[in-house]
Amino acid sequence: MCDAQSASWREYGFSLTELVVTLAVALILMAIGLPSFLRAYHSYLLTNSASQMADILRLTRYDAIRLNKQVNCQVQQTYGGDPTLTLVWADSNQNGVQDTGEKMILLGPSGNLVDGSSIPGTSAMLSQAVSGVSPATPSPTGSVITFDARGAVTPQNVNVFYLGSGIAPEAGYRAVLLMPAGSIQIWTADASGYWQQVR
Repeated sequence: MCDAQSASWREYGFSLTELVVTLAVALILMAIGLPSFLRAYHSYLLTNSASQMADILRLTRYDAIRLNKQVNCQVQQTYGGDPTLTLVWADSNQNGVQDTGEKMILLGPSGNLVDGSSIPGTSAMLSQAVSGVSPATPSPTGSVITFDARGAVTPQNVNVFYLGSGIAPEAGYRAVLLMPAGSIQIWTADASGYWQQVR
């Protein structure tokens, strides 16, 4: 009776060899899929940072319209001068300081504002987006975008904010274009500079 019971337990168990083979197959599949997952994850983080930048520009514009007065969107490296962190906020009282209650975002190394002069393919993207217009590129370390009471950019020009990832350059680049009337476009590019409009 005991022999029959122990035999039935052996029929349903796994051998050590089967477990090791299963673990090896799982590790191989993970090693194959992990780089693709990380590329997609870093690309998502960069796109999310561009969306946050577009959102804070919209919120600043809406504040200007709601308050019926000029409101600035401030771009500034964080206190302490960490170049991997940028603070962007809607400066509704125009004092140049991020006060309690003012809407803000903090951009970090996974998606931060960068200088557009070293990004490939920007001239082709700009010729598609704003043909014949020479856009302004606000400084990623400190700049001010002003919206008037109607929500238009003052002075009337196209502003382009470029974003890149300091931890994953293969994620490519993003561009947030702020038009004179206040509308926003987001463009995306791979690391080689092939640009296309997201929305």
